[in-house]
Amino acid sequence: MMRSWLGALVAVCVGAGGAWAVAQEAERRPAEEPKFLALSDTIMQEAERQHMVNRRMEGTVDAFRAIVLDLRSNELLKEGRAEELLRIAEILKKLSTQHVPEAAKHLEDARKRLEAMRPLLTAAGVEINIVIKELERVLIQAASSQAIQDLRRELQELIKREEEVQRETKEWGQKVLTEPEKAEEQKKPLAEKQERLAQRAEMFQKQLQEAVKEEADPMSRKKMERAQEELKKDTPVEKRLDEAAREIEEKKPVAAVEEQEKALEALRNAEKQLQGNETSELQAKKELREKLEEIRKEEKDLREKGERKTEEQFKADRKDLQVEQRKIENKLDDAKREYAEATKPEPKKDAVQEKMAEAQNHMERAEKEIENAQKEPAADQQRKAEDALTQAINELDKQIAAAETPQTPEQRAADQIQQMLRDQQALRAETQERQAQNQNVRELANPQQNLQQQAQHMAQDTPQPNVQQAMNEAQEAMNEAARALEQNQPQNATPAQERAENALQQAQRAMDQARREAQERAQARAEMQRQIQNLLERQQEVSRATDQAQPQALPEVAPQQENVENATQQAQENAQQHAPEAAQPLAEAAREMNRAAEALAQAEQPAAQEHQAAAENALQEAMRAFEQGHADEQGPPEQGQPEQGQPEQGQPEMAQPTEQPMPHVGPTLQTQDKERALGDKTDPAGKDVARTDAKWNPLGDRKRDDLFQVYARELPIEYRELLEGYYEALSKDASGRRPATKR
Repeated sequence: MMRSWLGALVAVCVGAGGAWAVAQEAERRPAEEPKFLALSDTIMQEAERQHMVNRRMEGTVDAFRAIVLDLRSNELLKEGRAEELLRIAEILKKLSTQHVPEAAKHLEDARKRLEAMRPLLTAAGVEINIVIKELERVLIQAASSQAIQDLRRELQELIKREEEVQRETKEWGQKVLTEPEKAEEQKKPLAEKQERLAQRAEMFQKQLQEAVKEEADPMSRKKMERAQEELKKDTPVEKRLDEAAREIEEKKPVAAVEEQEKALEALRNAEKQLQGNETSELQAKKELREKLEEIRKEEKDLREKGERKTEEQFKADRKDLQVEQRKIENKLDDAKREYAEATKPEPKKDAVQEKMAEAQNHMERAEKEIENAQKEPAADQQRKAEDALTQAINELDKQIAAAETPQTPEQRAADQIQQMLRDQQALRAETQERQAQNQNVRELANPQQNLQQQAQHMAQDTPQPNVQQAMNEAQEAMNEAARALEQNQPQNATPAQERAENALQQAQRAMDQARREAQERAQARAEMQRQIQNLLERQQEVSRATDQAQPQALPEVAPQQENVENATQQAQENAQQHAPEAAQPLAEAAREMNRAAEALAQAEQPAAQEHQAAAENALQEAMRAFEQGHADEQGPPEQGQPEQGQPEQGQPEMAQPTEQPMPHVGPTLQTQDKERALGDKTDPAGKDVARTDAKWNPLGDRKRDDLFQVYARELPIEYRELLEGYYEALSKDASGRRPATKR
């Protein structure tokens, strides 16, 4: 996203190295020579250039980060993509606040002390080299990520189009038998459509080949090469599609569909290779659900097909039915294996896996019943398999719905650790493969350093001490591995990489433990809240009974008051552990209840009513203290996000851009929306809040317009279009048309 202005920053920083070259020449000349005397002005210009770089980076990074947070808060960026962009912003922020100012300071000192400028210019050169190296690394990372995304989009579109043609081919195949004249009319257009897709597949192969040549990141290049291998395996995919078109022209729909299926398998495998180890657990669940839905339909169709046959027909066709049943079993087995590879589950099976195993077991029994020509028992086992698949799909729906709820910072951190572990494992495998083939491993140092920086940032950001310790160990091991790779020493890199993996796994366990403890605390506090609410309702009932009772009947109410008092004392003991902020008000409520019970026993109605009112007030105070404690426990806004109505630290007032505004390319927002904290979608209690008119525009109208005007032109086209569409949707508020919101 930031490639355009990152390139400019690299150029500016490289230019600062000119002062060092001039200094080397000047040291060999007398101080009175004009070139030596002019050096002061040259160094001053280079120092000013570094200050310009600093201002440019700070303003742009802050604005860019604000846009990313705004897009993520409105769920217009995938979670992983948002985290990647924010991580790049953090790297750039560090460069702008540390290394660039240091370079400028050394240059200014060199200008003041020309007689001893060499070490100062050397120090400035070191800082500039750090900036250049980090910017180049970010450029490679951004370019690689974008190249992979572009290829995947094209491949996904190709798969989608081919699936449509395959469906049309199947429908056309039925008409070949039932409506031959109509099938003849549709034959040529269908074959031509298939030929066009074959040409598109061939063009994609060339596009992929060029991308491999230009790719600088070794791990991304490896993904592309593996995708190439999948597309060329056995028979190139474009030749299979050409063959499918020829089969259509010759009215051979079965053969055409078979070629299409083989081509689709190759295309899907290539897409998986480009996706690499980035398959999220959520995506794996969604893909599994689609496969199970298809398998369930096929099982149902097979059962109904068998049920329509007579006993004699069933017996005569049992071999064909058995083959069909076996194909469905194999399909389910493949789905189970792919899901296991994508999610890497713990040894203990979840409900989805258990139901898939149950369905497979019923299918195997159905196959045996078919072999024995037992029509009804076979149908019964098939029906049970369908039921098990239905239950697996229902469980997946629940898990998908839960996973699609907005992630907490802890969940995002856990996902990031999991992705880092997968990346580190892939990097070690590549290192070992190159070592076995006696290939150079120096270019693997860059992706290893990227992982090291991710681990370092997480170690700095995480509040859990155990996770922080593990991430520190991981980044130290990664740093050691990167040094070994730079020196082309894979034999030293792989042990360090393995230690990094072990540390990441330790961080995973620590994070899981912290999440479990947090869940237990949350459950205990939720129970505490229910107890306090229940006590308040019970006390109000006793108070009403007191108000309605005759004086002589007041002693009969005393036991009820004592029961509530005992329950309050028990709640107070629980609160000391789970909600200490509510413990004192609960103790006060219990004391007032005790006094009320004594007054009731002596038939003193006014005194009892006074103490009961005090008890209710104390319970309400306990509830308020509990809610305040819960809000405090949620912590401040996510790091980097401002409080409501406040700009981010270091961010310039966007109503007065530091640069000349570009021509306005986005819509003007004229709403009355109030500002809110970026990304804020919950109230202090953590509950989802609907996006009302008061919360829709988190950046504010003027800031949003200025951001769009100053920075949108610097984004790649695909992100520029995303922003334009986003702001266009928001601008519809002026005409009373609001985009659909999530509650």
